[in-house]
Amino acid sequence: MLAATTMAAASLMSGTGSAVPLPQEPRPWDVRVKCRADDPEGRRIVTRYGNADLGRRHFTGRHHIKKCSTLSAALTGRVDRNDHHGHLEYDAVVFETGVPRPRQV
Repeated sequence: MLAATTMAAASLMSGTGSAVPLPQEPRPWDVRVKCRADDPEGRRIVTRYGNADLGRRHFTGRHHIKKCSTLSAALTGRVDRNDHHGHLEYDAVVFETGVPRPRQV
């Protein structure tokens, strides 16, 4: 019994035991407002900086949307999907103009 305890302690101290990974902290959420727009039903829609998962930091990197006017254009239309629990989705297609090869977002 004493030998098994000594072996286990020696294994832990020598670093041969497996280390337990620490839980990762969630990405911080930046609550500052970058863009504001109103939809046709009078809702004030704000875009927060957010993080890489959601918000302006998500779509500027992943979807290449850089200007607030792009968001305002999408929000001038009607709601395309509404789950009736506060989640609204607006669809829009945006074309980059003034370049030799326009891109679509």
